Parts: sequence; structure tokens; C-alpha cells
Amino acid sequence: MYIGNNHLVIIGWNERVKNFLFCFGESLSLTKMVLIDSTLEETHLLPDQIYFIKGDPQDPETLVKANIQQAEKVLITADPDQTEEHADINSILSLIACKGINPSIYSVVEILTSKQIVNARHAGADQIIHRSLPISHLMYDKLFSKEMLN
Repeated sequence: MYIGNNHLVIIGWNERVKNFLFCFGESLSLTKMVLIDSTLEETHLLPDQIYFIKGDPQDPETLVKANIQQAEKVLITADPDQTEEHADINSILSLIACKGINPSIYSVVEILTSKQIVNARHAGADQIIHRSLPISHLMYDKLFSKEMLN
């Protein structure tokens, strides 16, 4: 069980989280973080500063192990191994479970489909990352920016 407080809980391990942690650079060791994931098998991939809990983030017992009741923030990422709709539903259920234990936790949730944004807001998300929007804009820019220059 993690015994620290005012920490960041990250739900889900994927390439985006790996890149997110890389952004911290040397200051990573100054930030208290707990990662919850049910699929990660090779924990040697994680930075040493990350406290890892293998488990279901919708299970209150797993969240208590992460000391979610004393956490300051939670980042919930979409599971890349599920359909977009199922990933969104699971992210929202994880958010509800977190807010049920710690209603004041600041939450950032990655949502893949437009129709689930309102449900994430209803569930108490403080910030929503609608992942498909920036990628769609990037696709458009990459496809048509050269034409616009000519």
C-alpha cells in the first residue's frame, strides 16, 4: 500500500503515459506518483520513482492501496487495447470510483469519443482530454499544409 499523500495517481500504462513521464526529466524524482494498471507485466519498464500497483482501477480496494483518499490528482488514460467506446466507459467508471472515495481529487480524463465527453463531465471530470481532436487537426495540417503553401 502506498502511504504518501498529495500524490498523482496515474491509471493505465501506455505509450502516452511513458512519454508523459519523459517530460518530467530529472524532476520526476521530485514528484510522488502511483501507477495503477491491470495489464502491465514488466515493471522494469517503469521509472524507479513510480510506485506501481497491479489491479483494477474500478475496484475500491485497488484505489485504497494507491491511497487515493490522500491523492491530489488523478490522470485516467484510455486503454488502447479496447474499442474506443469501451475504453471511454471504463475511464468514466474509473473516474466515478476515484471520486467516490475522494470527491475533491483533481481529475484529468482521456476520452476518445465525442458522445462520452458529457458523461465524463457528469461523472466529475475536472479536465477532459478529447484525444481525437488534436490528432484530427494534425492529420488535416499534414495532408493539406503543403498544398496551402503552393
